Amino acid sequence: MQVVTIGTKNQIVLPKEVREKIKGLKPGRKVMVYSIDADTIKIKASDKDWVERGYGLMKNAWKGGDPIKELEKMRNEWHEK
Repeated sequence: MQVVTIGTKNQIVLPKEVREKIKGLKPGRKVMVYSIDADTIKIKASDKDWVERGYGLMKNAWKGGDPIKELEKMRNEWHEK
């Protein structure tokens, strides 16, 4: 457990050890803060936006294939109909 101090502007700094444990936590990332009870809060990293979630999703989609040939094949099938 880490102890942090609330600054004059009611801000806290997440300790480096905590930041390193949460993948993808970087400046600008949103976090959610929950009040559990009168003495307890919970800080949770928000879900990544759709761009970050989808990044690299299709990196192996055309692996071993030729996208130009596939496109030509689809065009030919379309023209035949």
